Amino acid sequence: MNLKKLYLSGGLLFILIGLIVIGGCSTKKNTFTRRAYHNLTSHYNVYWNGMDQLRQGVKDYQNTVVDNYALILPVYNYGDKTTSGTISQYADIGISKASKAVQKHSMVFNQKEYVKWIDDSYLLIGKSYYYKQDYGMARRSFEFIIKTYNKNEIKYEAMLWLAMSNVQMKDFKRAEPMLDMLQNKITQGEAPEKFEMPVNLAYAQFNILQEKYNAAVPYLQRAIELNPGQEMKTRCLFILGQIYQKNGDYPEATQKYKSVIKRNPSFPMEFNAKINLAQCYDTQSGDKEFIIKKLTRMLKDDKNKEVLDQIYYALAQVSLKDSDTIAGINYLALSVTSSKGNNYQKAISSLALADIYFAIPNYSLAQAYYDSTMQFLPITYPNFKEIKRKTSTLTDLVTNLQLIELEDSLQMLALMSEDDRNRKIDDMITQIVLEEQRKKVEEMERRDNPNLFGTPGNELPSVAGSREGKWYFYNTTALSNGFSNFARKWGRRKLEDLWFLSDKNVMTFGDDMAIADTSMMPTDSAGVQGGAATTNPKKREYYLKDIPLTPEQLDASNQRIIDAYYNAGFIYIDGLNDYKNSIESFESLISRFPKSDREPPSCYELYILYRDLDNQPKSDYYRNLILNQFPESDYAKLLINPNYYKEIQKQKSQASKLYEETWLAFNNQQYYMVLHNADLAFTEFPSDTGLIPRFEYLRAMALGKVEVVDSLVVALQSIVNKYPNHEVKPLAMNILEYLSKQRNANGDPVAPDPTQPEDPSVKLYTYTPNSIHFFILIVDGSRVDVNALKIKLSDFNSKYFRLDELQINSLMLDNTREMITINNFYDAQKAVDYYLSIKANPYVYNKLENVGDYSDFVISVENYPVFYKNKDANLYKRFFEKNYNTSGLE
Repeated sequence: MNLKKLYLSGGLLFILIGLIVIGGCSTKKNTFTRRAYHNLTSHYNVYWNGMDQLRQGVKDYQNTVVDNYALILPVYNYGDKTTSGTISQYADIGISKASKAVQKHSMVFNQKEYVKWIDDSYLLIGKSYYYKQDYGMARRSFEFIIKTYNKNEIKYEAMLWLAMSNVQMKDFKRAEPMLDMLQNKITQGEAPEKFEMPVNLAYAQFNILQEKYNAAVPYLQRAIELNPGQEMKTRCLFILGQIYQKNGDYPEATQKYKSVIKRNPSFPMEFNAKINLAQCYDTQSGDKEFIIKKLTRMLKDDKNKEVLDQIYYALAQVSLKDSDTIAGINYLALSVTSSKGNNYQKAISSLALADIYFAIPNYSLAQAYYDSTMQFLPITYPNFKEIKRKTSTLTDLVTNLQLIELEDSLQMLALMSEDDRNRKIDDMITQIVLEEQRKKVEEMERRDNPNLFGTPGNELPSVAGSREGKWYFYNTTALSNGFSNFARKWGRRKLEDLWFLSDKNVMTFGDDMAIADTSMMPTDSAGVQGGAATTNPKKREYYLKDIPLTPEQLDASNQRIIDAYYNAGFIYIDGLNDYKNSIESFESLISRFPKSDREPPSCYELYILYRDLDNQPKSDYYRNLILNQFPESDYAKLLINPNYYKEIQKQKSQASKLYEETWLAFNNQQYYMVLHNADLAFTEFPSDTGLIPRFEYLRAMALGKVEVVDSLVVALQSIVNKYPNHEVKPLAMNILEYLSKQRNANGDPVAPDPTQPEDPSVKLYTYTPNSIHFFILIVDGSRVDVNALKIKLSDFNSKYFRLDELQINSLMLDNTREMITINNFYDAQKAVDYYLSIKANPYVYNKLENVGDYSDFVISVENYPVFYKNKDANLYKRFFEKNYNTSGLE
């Protein structure tokens, strides 16, 4: 009987469901069966699937986002535009499902929505755009929810997401009022308490992204109290530890890092918590032995072999806080050399070493490490510009100092007998070979036993040089730096083995290499040992070719030393504020090279330097020296008349103004005015060596317009002869060359039009960021399978941009190039986002990179026909790179 009843009731339920399905599809009538059907279907058939896809996408995406633990972490890390494509396919499904729920299941009668999942669907659309990092569309979705569902609790969640969208867009002026409003509604009991925890996290993100770290602390603390979940609570504790560490509150930071370690975090967070714990070591209260023991154990753990650089850096921090500079330097050097893939750590370890050597001061080593720092330091690093400026200053200084050492050493070699000179050079070559062998053996031992060099001794690392002699070629540091800065002939070289060779195949050595007698090596017909002897520092000729053996060569060498002393003197005082070394540099110049052309200005600088140091006797000495020995110099005139340079500057200003007027007259085709102004300049400003050649050039061009072309030729040839080192010479020579090729019908030379635009793309194209844009990919159709490429593009669009309904077209641009067009993007930013996303995806470009010779960019609908007619991809690419922000690829 019970089975019969169950069967009958089941049958009735089946019939009821059938009636609901049959009669519930329409949204036009407000009946119970229709409401039940659309509520059920919109939830389980549509909304739930979309929300599940978004959750899965967020989970997968978070596993790919990498935190930079060297900086204070944000509460939420969403990566950047180049990585957001990972989540786009899931977010697009969420948007598609939610849109379907709204379109097919919404039932609105008398301005009331009867399907309760419709507002959730709108929220899902906003969240999906948010995770795609399309914050503009997300913001519009959340604003719609707040306005449309003002009496629904969902508006508070929309307010939170709207504030977060503004935070991520760094529109902080809009974000703060919304967060304040939501917080007030929670406090007053209007909004549910469940929103208090995410609001505090949003406030923390709001402050951290503005680098207002202290302001984020109370919000992080309150969020932790409200229990945001295991993973988020651990992250908040870590961020608090970072902020306390930054503020120098090491006890609080230590407590937070220990709490993080106890919570079983991810390996990167646990590792960095331990590293930061070591860096928070306090000499007064910290347990140094415990920290050293823990870090040493980490060094021996195989899973840490990729992060040894960070462990060594932490050990260095402990040593430096204990004032053990020697050990700190050793650990920092090990951090630099053991760094494999972490360029950021290599940069900050090199920076720490550079700062130490700069403070000593040891400018040569400081420059070497600052130079290494700049190779890897991100442009967003604090004080990046100041570090870059200091690096540039030290590079200029070290280049001049090494030039002095090099020239002095070469002159010393010049004074030796030929046999002594050859022996000395052979000794130098031997030292280079032995040093290479030593490094090779050390590297082999390091590979065999990575812990062999783990404990620093009482000596400086090998980078500091093992033999510090006074003579240049016995000073290992100066010798290695000297080769690298043989800049005036060889340029800069990358820091690597055999960095001093432009061709790495010139010379190779096996492990059984012996030191050869270079005097017995075969010599070619030109007297050079081997074809590459003059570029190989293991050959005598590498050194002999620059030794000043004639009086002319010695004079040239001395002049290089004079200029280097002079330059170094200014760099010391202007770039480094180092009075002592600046004075020493100028005085060395004067004592070594009396009566040189640099003596008057050097004396004047010494007069100023000693005056600034309140050393009046010394200041007066150099003042009198200038007045007595160089009475006709500008410096003597300046000492007598303090306004002398003002008068000179006034005259230069008048000359510059006249030149500007002359240039404008030339552009306005007022050629007789040009001739008149040029003659006036020759009379009024004959000593202005910078502008007079320019006046002559304009005068020559004007003559070419008002007289025969032969007058132009004569005037230009005169400029070439009179000003061999001035910048007008190549201009004149270019026109002379042009004239020699261009002839009119009578065979006479034709004058060119000298006014050419610097960049033709400026006149061809216009920047209209709010216009419809296309993505263009141009390939060589003879080398690329265009159909296969279009399939890849279609796959990419379907996976990451399915909702944009992008169209792919192609046509021949010329005989070989085929142009693929993807449209339409409603503005430049949307097109650039697509450009960044596709450039970061190897699926489309992997074979193109091998083939090479392709071009890609975005272009507005206005510029497209201009480009198609012009067909110059390189020309448009210059316009594109200049006007469109593609910094996300850097």
